[in-house]
Amino acid sequence: MPALAPLPWPAPPAPWLSRRLCPAGPAVPGEVRAAGARVVVVPGRYSVSYLLEGPRALTLVEAGSLADLPRLERAVAWLQKPVARVIPTHLHFDHCLGLDQAALAFGAPLGLPPASHAAVREGRPLRRPPPRAVPEFFVPWVWQGLPVFAPGDFGAGLRLGVFRWRFRPRARVEPLEDGAELPEAPGWRVLLTPGHSDDSLCLWHAAAGLLVAGDTLRNYQGGEWNPLLTDLAAYRRSQALLGALPVELVLPGHGPAFGPLTAARPLPPRVGK
Repeated sequence: MPALAPLPWPAPPAPWLSRRLCPAGPAVPGEVRAAGARVVVVPGRYSVSYLLEGPRALTLVEAGSLADLPRLERAVAWLQKPVARVIPTHLHFDHCLGLDQAALAFGAPLGLPPASHAAVREGRPLRRPPPRAVPEFFVPWVWQGLPVFAPGDFGAGLRLGVFRWRFRPRARVEPLEDGAELPEAPGWRVLLTPGHSDDSLCLWHAAAGLLVAGDTLRNYQGGEWNPLLTDLAAYRRSQALLGALPVELVLPGHGPAFGPLTAARPLPPRVGK
């Protein structure tokens, strides 16, 4: 199974609550190399960011907070390649408050799947998880270390509209199609995996067995399917899709990498119906 190697600079200390209370512990910075794929893991304030290396450029996945940008810029400078595209796995606030600014800072477009691309173009609000699902948010927030909004994040969220389940970036947006290979990162393909949200996606590298999973999977309890759902039927289809893949290492939106996928725990879903 691919393993995580340390980065050549010291990582900032993980939150005390996350170290003490989270069963799986905090997300761990590092890099993974396997079958021609290279991924740099950059834990952020609310979620984990990933840099996928291609021959001449990088793909940045997630920028959850404005406070994450200095760490992302350091990792990009270390890799010595430009960022060709910035991709959110979905547009929940903890994955996108720094997204627009990151795209502008790196001079890269935002790659959005059909649901969120249509929401940006047409101004339609994305569906939110039903009220019954909301309690599932709070214990994981403690496990993450109870992160409070970084300076500028709340204002960025108001400007972008993410607290109203909209997204209005200043950066240029491009559509991402299901099954498409990322031209700047050969071997990586887009997989649409709705369920946690209508616009959820994963990025899959078949040769390396690597899955950048966003919130379709998470790791607070050793690696688990996410119980916080917007659409249970869609999530079951996404589980079946991913379950048919030989995933060796899951790189989740929250928590440390884990694998293989067959070890992921099922949890009772929190949905509206």
